[in-house]
Amino acid sequence: MVYVIDAARAPRGTVAEKPLLLATLVTLSLSAFFVSFPAVDLAVSHFFYVEGQGFPATKMTALNTFRAFGQYFPLALTIVLVIGLVLKLIYPSRASLFPPRFTLYFSSLFLLGPALTVNGILKPLIDRPRPRSIIDFGGTEHFIHAWALGGDYFDDRSFVSGEAAVVTCLIPLAFFVPVVWRRCVFCLLSLFAALTALNRIAFGAHFLSDVLIASGLMAMLSIALGHLFYGRPGVQSCDIKLEAALTDFGHRLHAARRRAIARVLDAVTSRLSLSPALLQPAPSTKAERQD
Repeated sequence: MVYVIDAARAPRGTVAEKPLLLATLVTLSLSAFFVSFPAVDLAVSHFFYVEGQGFPATKMTALNTFRAFGQYFPLALTIVLVIGLVLKLIYPSRASLFPPRFTLYFSSLFLLGPALTVNGILKPLIDRPRPRSIIDFGGTEHFIHAWALGGDYFDDRSFVSGEAAVVTCLIPLAFFVPVVWRRCVFCLLSLFAALTALNRIAFGAHFLSDVLIASGLMAMLSIALGHLFYGRPGVQSCDIKLEAALTDFGHRLHAARRRAIARVLDAVTSRLSLSPALLQPAPSTKAERQD
């Protein structure tokens, strides 16, 4: 698995040559647009709202199944990565199931993105009600535009979309497949992310700005981490060093386990050696001998 940044094919001197700058500009432009024109969010959500019924898409079995798949697919990837790491620690002399940088890259991406940025920082700070909770769509809360701070809504917050962020973090998988499949996989993962975002809007769970800005932020993070782990000169040796470190750590764990087992066996043996003395009758006293 090799992460390849194809910036060399981009025309020199253009923004496309610097993908992180491009992602940042797109995210900032989207943010400025939705802050300046908040009615766009309401207009898009109105397409999926039916008076007296709310958002009917929430009752469609196919859409709920698709949402479940979007939740379990990233979870399955996380479980597979954890299993690969555990197997390496159990069998330290064997090669890792996945390259260590691959595991480290996606672990960092999911922890710093959906976990920290979305659920740890943005959702607690930006108290934006979900579409289904605002007055325009049968709720009781007032509409809040994107990036709004300082409100008093402390329930189920909308900005930004966690599910859209998680699915967007899957798109970099396309850069780890063979080159002949890369464009196809990238398009499929991008389509999957777009359909997930549309699904969340149809459910009345997020506004258009929630999913687009979440995707932009995750794109920025994935590109930055990609440069950190794969784009800098000399990082090719990182896999070898990480593999050696995991091997050494696995052997240390096995040595610690053996020492712990030895201590337990020594303690049990010592107790068993004392047990015959404990079972002997107590010596009789002088008064008892006279009797």
